[in-house]
Amino acid sequence: MEVRLATGHGTSDGTRETESDTSMDEPKIIHTKTFSCDNDHPIVWYTFDNKIDSTNKTDKGYVVCEYCYEKFVYEPKDFHAQMLEEKELLDMSMKESIKQKKERTYSEEMQDKIEPIDNDYVNKILKGSG
Repeated sequence: MEVRLATGHGTSDGTRETESDTSMDEPKIIHTKTFSCDNDHPIVWYTFDNKIDSTNKTDKGYVVCEYCYEKFVYEPKDFHAQMLEEKELLDMSMKESIKQKKERTYSEEMQDKIEPIDNDYVNKILKGSG
């Protein structure tokens, strides 16, 4: 696995990229600062470490893959979208917990008798009112 660090205002070998070097397509929006590109070439990992609001005049606000010239732009998720995604993950986790509870072994059933799980509370969380 090849890992490269990209700053968005030059390539990792220190050379400067020109507009003709970059892809003419719309940039690909990413929501993580570490990402990979594997468009018909070996997988390459990049870390987006530049700051879009930087005062550096050479900072273009994007990273370009050095193999296929795909342009990547980092945009953090808005708060609402991130919260919905996290709620979905929590719901999946809770559903998996309920499924596993139904598949308990004898020793796990004994543990449930000692420390019971409040099903009303679980259902309240699954409905989103908890």
